[in-house]
Amino acid sequence: MIESKTAPNTHELYNTVGHEHLDALVYWALGDFPDSGINLVECENGKWFVKVDHGDDYDHLEGIARPNVSPLTEPTFFSTEDAAREFAYKCIRMVHPELIEVDFDAYYSDDD
Repeated sequence: MIESKTAPNTHELYNTVGHEHLDALVYWALGDFPDSGINLVECENGKWFVKVDHGDDYDHLEGIARPNVSPLTEPTFFSTEDAAREFAYKCIRMVHPELIEVDFDAYYSDDD
């Protein structure tokens, strides 16, 4: 755990090189912008993790980087993007149980 009075910069802390905002995916599935969102984040070392981007609906879930919750706990790191994405989907479904049956992968092939 890392004690902090201000939200740590997880991009610097974990040497990130890219991220995807998954709130757009939730918007696509719900038809409404969510109160809270998570990011799928890639690190320079090839590892991946999931991070709260805004809101607090995901703050109770283990394994997610929650920079606005003190003390900061280490997120679960995944060796592949696919594994991290599946974990993110699981987290989204925990916060939005109405999306349990939604095929999130269809979002990436949707032409609309």
